[in-house]
Amino acid sequence: MTIQLRQRQFKAILDLRAAYASGARAPILVAPTGFGKTCTAAEIVRSAVNKGNRVWFLAHLREILDDTSGRLTAAGIPHGHIRAGIKPDHDKPVQVVAVQTAVRRSNLPQPDLIIIDECHLAIANSYRHVLAAAGNPLILGLTGTPQRLDGRGLGEVFDRLVVTCSTEQLIQEQLLAPIRVYAPPSIDLSGLRSRCGEYDQGQASDLLSRPQVVGDALSHWRKLCSGRRGVAFCTTVAHAQAVAEQWRRAGYRAVAVHGGSDDCERREAVAGLRAGRIDLVACAQLWIAGVDVPEIDSVIWLRPTQSLTAWLQGNGRGLRIAPGKRDLLILDHVGNCGRLGHPLEVHEWSLDGKRKRQRDAAVSVRVCPKCFATSMSTAQVCREC
Repeated sequence: MTIQLRQRQFKAILDLRAAYASGARAPILVAPTGFGKTCTAAEIVRSAVNKGNRVWFLAHLREILDDTSGRLTAAGIPHGHIRAGIKPDHDKPVQVVAVQTAVRRSNLPQPDLIIIDECHLAIANSYRHVLAAAGNPLILGLTGTPQRLDGRGLGEVFDRLVVTCSTEQLIQEQLLAPIRVYAPPSIDLSGLRSRCGEYDQGQASDLLSRPQVVGDALSHWRKLCSGRRGVAFCTTVAHAQAVAEQWRRAGYRAVAVHGGSDDCERREAVAGLRAGRIDLVACAQLWIAGVDVPEIDSVIWLRPTQSLTAWLQGNGRGLRIAPGKRDLLILDHVGNCGRLGHPLEVHEWSLDGKRKRQRDAAVSVRVCPKCFATSMSTAQVCREC
């Protein structure tokens, strides 16, 4: 089955080929959520296999691995799996590989190309071990945010950035949903501790699990999000469960999922949102990346973060278009927008891990004092009022 590429996707492949031809061995395709990175990668996989090469698609989340497998199947690309609980078929030239499984297995057939999704994670020891054991393959990284919270540069693994376009450009082309962001006054987080550059989520949970805080978030949901399907990013498992419980008490269909949820719970959360059986999924340790549910049209932030990657990737869960979907509504109850910038702000990326000097992120955001709608600082009036 032929994959129908859009013009930007076709150009991305040409730009990657030019990068390899000029000496790069490990470029990163930088493209925002909704660009179609996996679809673009599937066409690259097909081309590589047609030339007699073996390809691995490497990732860390079962949601990413499941989604990739489904897309390869839809594209008519046979593949095996290197994953726990799935019988291996190493004869297939294409393998969908869980990094946690590959790091524990030896004598795996060596690939000629490894495609790494969410590749800002790829300098972790587990990925480095897998790459070292694979010999000397070409590498292709995929991400919308080539930056790490710990400041380490992705140049430790990768050697070129191939940048495509911005989120706002895809919105203007009607390939992503328009965005509306509200930032109601939030609880004072000035005393929140940081660990390794990120907020202490346990301490944050103590503050944000208070009934009045969750109740305030619920009241804004009632006012702005009735009839929508949403995901709430929470601090801890207990916090996610408390949020889901309060939503249920208010008559909404809500569930909590987290890193300890079993496969059935995680898959039902995705399926339930898609089918309209669930109004809200409260998440802890999950769904910042790797979940493709175009029907999501609201994102609620109850998890404060200092990570630009988490902020942009999390908002990306609701950017895809779907039938009947008007826009994506983001409710930021923890000040992320003022701290990290408006979701449509354009960023300059670097492989060296040193962020180029930028204006203060807070300056890029203007919050309406009446309705709490946010806009870029260049806006003269509140379009919601």
